[in-house]
Amino acid sequence: MLVLVRIEAVVTDLDGTVVRSDFSISPATLEALDLIRTAGIAFVIATARTPQGLEHFQPLAGRTAIAVCCSGAIGWQSRAKTRTWMEEMTPVAIRRVVEIALSERAGVASFDGTLWRMTEEYFRLSPTQPHGPTRVLVDSAVLAETPCSTMAVRHSKGDLNHIAELVAAEADSAALSHVGRSTVLDVTAQAVDKGTGTRRALAALGLSAGAAISFGDMPNDLAMFRVTGRSYSVGESDPTVMRAASEVLASVEDDGFARKIAELAAAGWTIEDADPATIAAR
Repeated sequence: MLVLVRIEAVVTDLDGTVVRSDFSISPATLEALDLIRTAGIAFVIATARTPQGLEHFQPLAGRTAIAVCCSGAIGWQSRAKTRTWMEEMTPVAIRRVVEIALSERAGVASFDGTLWRMTEEYFRLSPTQPHGPTRVLVDSAVLAETPCSTMAVRHSKGDLNHIAELVAAEADSAALSHVGRSTVLDVTAQAVDKGTGTRRALAALGLSAGAAISFGDMPNDLAMFRVTGRSYSVGESDPTVMRAASEVLASVEDDGFARKIAELAAAGWTIEDADPATIAAR
């Protein structure tokens, strides 16, 4: 017998999912957020961006129950302007990421919850962002010895798959993501990703992961997909994301997220019941 469950939470990535390539948010997306709020459904953002970067998008940040920032490393409550958690990387892992980046002639940066520290090469490769925390240039030796919650790697050739493999071999999370039009390798502590962050956020809200739905567009969203009852690929940007998703939607430029939310609202906010054992095994 088909059992339906009411959606309790909507979890979404930012860039390429609800934020367009020019960093704008469409009127349709804002209307979708109003539908979510009116229905009493929790809105959770899961992003590689920092809390400060999220705050630039106030129409989104102001509507969140809890934001999962820095790919799961930091939990953030925008309304109270407080952290709910922050996971730091181990000193050994930090040094190893810097070592790998230097050996591959890549730029590397780290974030300590307040400040981005970065090598000259990372700064050179970073696009000018209209928002975010303070950035300072430091020597790689300083970066290697400074505590942080997340790190980022950029390469002039743009292909970070080899570096991702090297980092992953060290037993730390690594995922390719997009900020604007530039590819970034985000690195967090072992067993910290958007999936663990989403679980933590939903647990703090007293909500079931099986009654949550998620939206994303890049490989770092796969961990988030694995812990929610239904998942949606916004656009056709990445084959692995499309295969993993319950459904592939139109792109952010064509309001894929907004159109799906309107459809779910019209259907009474229900999805097929997710097997808790299946969710736990993902």
